[in-house]
Amino acid sequence: GAEEKEFMIDGAQINISYGTPSRRNRDLFGGIVAYGERWRTGANRATHFSTSKALMFDGLLVPAGDYTLYSIPEEDSATLIINKQTGQNGTTYNEDRDLGRITMDRRNKGDNTEIFTINVDDNGTLELIWGNTVYYASFEVQ
Repeated sequence: GAEEKEFMIDGAQINISYGTPSRRNRDLFGGIVAYGERWRTGANRATHFSTSKALMFDGLLVPAGDYTLYSIPEEDSATLIINKQTGQNGTTYNEDRDLGRITMDRRNKGDNTEIFTINVDDNGTLELIWGNTVYYASFEVQ
C-alpha cells in the first residue's frame, strides 16, 4: 500500500508520501532491513517529502521544496538522507543530488507497529516507526 500524509507544524505544511510495507512477523531492522545499508524508507516508490517553509535539522537547512528521503538504519541510530531528486523509484538513488544527511536517534516502544509509518509530531520531530523501533530527529521551522 501507500500513504500520503499532511502535517502542519508552526505554519509549515509538510507532505510525506511513501510505500507501506507490513511487518508480517519478520525481523525488521537488522533483519529484512540490513544495518549499515541504504534503505528506501518504505516500499516501492521513493519516499517523497515536501515542506512549504525551510526546516532546520541539527545544523542542516532544508529549504522549502520537494525532496526524497532515504535512511541507513543502525543498531542505536540511523542516518537520514535528504535528496533533491524526485519522482524516482525507491531503488534509484543519486548521491550527487543529496542535500545532506542527519543523524536520527533510536528508541524502542512497548507495542509493535505492523505497518511502516512516518510521522511528524507537534513538537517538530520526524519519526520512522516500524515494529517496536522508532528512529527520530527534531527540526525547527525557520
